[in-house]
Amino acid sequence: MLEFFELVPVEACVDDQGDMLLFQWGTYDWGDGKHFSINITRQFIESKMEGDDAISQLQLTFKFPPTKESATLGSASRWCKGKADIEDFRRFVFSSKAFAFEADTDPPNVSVHHEYV
Repeated sequence: MLEFFELVPVEACVDDQGDMLLFQWGTYDWGDGKHFSINITRQFIESKMEGDDAISQLQLTFKFPPTKESATLGSASRWCKGKADIEDFRRFVFSSKAFAFEADTDPPNVSVHHEYV
């Protein structure tokens, strides 16, 4: 997803703030039971639309069974607000405890989906 952000420009977005990345993790129950998830989202704000209708997100989510260890990681997030921030963002993602915790584990559930918010 980081490379996709770097290499694939989006022409329909508002300015630099119209194409951002979000890295987030935590233990949640979104209606399908508790799970520990690590997510990276590319958010687009389209220039030809207004308000919330202009915002869409492409999400890549890795879900793992919750454990006592994953619970100690809590939940957090960080935005990358443009291409100028990508290297700092990359370092943050790859050095995060959440990424390191599950880096060598195959997630039992991986999803990619796009939606308007």
